[in-house]
Amino acid sequence: MTWTVGDVLAATEGRLLQGDAGQVLTGINTDSRSLEKGECFVALRGENHDGHDFLASAVNRRAGALVVDDRGWQGPSLFHGKVAVIQVSDTLEALGALARHHRRLHAVTVAGVTGSNGKTSTREMVSSILSRNHRVLKNHGNFNNLVGVPLTLLSLTPEHDVAVVEMGINVPGEMSRLAAMAEPSVGLITNVHPAHLEGLRSLEDIVREKGLLWKKLPPEGTAIVNLDDERLVPLAGELSCRKVTFSLNNPRADVHLRGKVNMDEKGSRFSLEILGKSMEVSLSVLGLHQVRNAVAAAATCTALGESADTIVAGIHGHEPVRQRMQTHRLPGEGLLIDDSYNANPASMLAALETLAAGSGSRPSVAVLGEMRELGETGPALHTQMGHDVFRLGIERLITLGQLGKCIGEGAIAAGMDSSRCIHAESHEAILNHLKSMGMDGIWVLVKGSRGMRMERVVEGILAQ
Repeated sequence: MTWTVGDVLAATEGRLLQGDAGQVLTGINTDSRSLEKGECFVALRGENHDGHDFLASAVNRRAGALVVDDRGWQGPSLFHGKVAVIQVSDTLEALGALARHHRRLHAVTVAGVTGSNGKTSTREMVSSILSRNHRVLKNHGNFNNLVGVPLTLLSLTPEHDVAVVEMGINVPGEMSRLAAMAEPSVGLITNVHPAHLEGLRSLEDIVREKGLLWKKLPPEGTAIVNLDDERLVPLAGELSCRKVTFSLNNPRADVHLRGKVNMDEKGSRFSLEILGKSMEVSLSVLGLHQVRNAVAAAATCTALGESADTIVAGIHGHEPVRQRMQTHRLPGEGLLIDDSYNANPASMLAALETLAAGSGSRPSVAVLGEMRELGETGPALHTQMGHDVFRLGIERLITLGQLGKCIGEGAIAAGMDSSRCIHAESHEAILNHLKSMGMDGIWVLVKGSRGMRMERVVEGILAQ
């Protein structure tokens, strides 16, 4: 799309401080390092940086326009009229307004995906299915917040006919803003569990905030409902729009699991019933929670009109997402399960259950970093995770981080031999412990919150 300064003014309701409203712009950018000639630079304020510090750099790279806030403009003498300048009250809100303006210019179906767990993997599965018959836009990486979603929407082109937009939130008010700019016609909430409790202080808050994805759907929209989540079912009952349901346990769901899930080092195999049609499915990712993601993706694509055959082929073609239950073969038929991208109590328990079920009679080791953003409930939730480690029969436990100690304490209190629980002070110490116990034939799970950088353990294992 070709923008003009006038388009930016209209979308953001900003004030033109200098420049020509008719000037043509080549795009929108928030990173002065990648700015190209003629683009509009939106100066965002973040926790660790301020885009207003890079206005001169943007001008030197021949930006076509600058979007600044009330505090960030130092006067036209700085740039001698070289660039158009648009002033707004909040540049982050302006970015969202630009994305909403751009999205409305494209006749595209938008499927919004949110939830406490499984958002990214489910987004990728939905995209894999839809890509068989459509030109799909999706978020790159973790572009799922108030910066990432608008940047995703701003990359819409006339070639796209469907967009799969992951929406992540950690404080009240974010979902309302994300839904307003994306305007989805299909909304999936994968599940609701304790996560980001520092900003979303209770499960009730999480349900209410994530539920806004459904409540913002148009009357002709479709909500994708997880019948296994007791917190979401009552909320779905309040909706007047169409609903497509999914479940691992409920045969009345439109899309549901049939029978047992079989797991080995190659992935997961299961039977899926889609609107009364039974299909055999092969998924190249381990874990019952990943099977749930696949069922959710199947329901979403059913709502979008895809056939059962296309859905099964798309799930089969799904590639594991990096650091999300990604597997690596180890010597002696061992397996490394890399789930190091992030963690909350539900996702960590699901990964532990997968380790226990998949390893069978092989030795199993859980390498767990602490889970963050849990507020006052953090110590108790970590202690409970230790109880679960023992209950699941996992043979060895290695922990990292101050709250990680609580996992080990919980495991020992539940009955695990203390000699099988190690608290490490560093990633290097973890690698030394693993090396000393020998890696042949063992199944190792590595997981922890993003800030714990547990991928360093994975990299070290693979290097050895």
